[in-house]
Amino acid sequence: MRSLLLLGSVSLLAFASACVPAEPGELEQEDTEETEGALGEAKIVFGADYSETVQGKLRAGDPIQIAYDPARLPSCRGEQNGTPQWAITAFYRVGGGDVHAVSVAGLMAPAGPATIVPDSAGKLEVWFQVTNVWGCNEYDSDFGNNYKFSVAAPVGQPGWAGNTVSVINRWTCEGGPCDFNRNALENGFVFDTWARQRAAIAGLYFDVWEEGVTDYDNADLWKQVDAQVHFRFTGQEAFTTRYVDFFRRNGNDARYQVLVRTIDPFFAMPSVVSEEQCPAAELTVSPNGQYVQTEVELYFTADGVEIRPAPGETFKGRFEDYVGPYAACL
Repeated sequence: MRSLLLLGSVSLLAFASACVPAEPGELEQEDTEETEGALGEAKIVFGADYSETVQGKLRAGDPIQIAYDPARLPSCRGEQNGTPQWAITAFYRVGGGDVHAVSVAGLMAPAGPATIVPDSAGKLEVWFQVTNVWGCNEYDSDFGNNYKFSVAAPVGQPGWAGNTVSVINRWTCEGGPCDFNRNALENGFVFDTWARQRAAIAGLYFDVWEEGVTDYDNADLWKQVDAQVHFRFTGQEAFTTRYVDFFRRNGNDARYQVLVRTIDPFFAMPSVVSEEQCPAAELTVSPNGQYVQTEVELYFTADGVEIRPAPGETFKGRFEDYVGPYAACL
């Protein structure tokens, strides 16, 4: 019985912590068969032979039935006055997040398969515990590894988005940015006087994968993914939102581009800037007194899904120009 694990009396918190695999690469779905089904009809069958079979498409926000055969955990049985005094509980979480529980057999269990609804896409972990009123306690958890399944994004949302980079360089490759000039956007970017005058490529890029939308030569791709950039400069409270240009396909992904000059607050300014023409941003002078500067923070969205360096955080950049024309702004 490869899936039975006897742990004795341990707390749920301790068990959940012990079940986190050491390496993300170990999160693989095993012993499953995936077939397309109608939305809302997904099911994971945990058979008496210790098999696990996926039926339908597992998607975030859609119900997933958990059909668990109690023969997988035969211990801890007992009754009082004909009422079962034992229960089997399924625990689950997505992406290492909060642990949820639902009864699947025994006391208080539903008549049919239990139902769970994962709240996000990612790796779904499921494990089971049988208990009774006399203190018996055993687990079915794939020897502490937990059973793992991939949960896709809801229909109409990207399954993945990332590869955020900046390219600000004189070099071009086939008329576009060179891969060897890509810099991780998490490290920030600087658009200064050299870049404004000399850079042939000045863009911010990110990739989006959406099943059945970006993974083929889709003539309607440009209008099927709502890609936007949201940015604000130092001194501004509200973010400005603009649509982002589809750049090209990159394998199964769609690559999007923000031309830095289109958000540059110093772009196309006259040789002398009047007070009415000052950029709508808080300006500072560089320590050497030669340049005027402002910082920008930004993030992207694709069909409403945020693309950030970390939850709640923003990418950062700095714009610079010569200080002389901006005397009226300082």
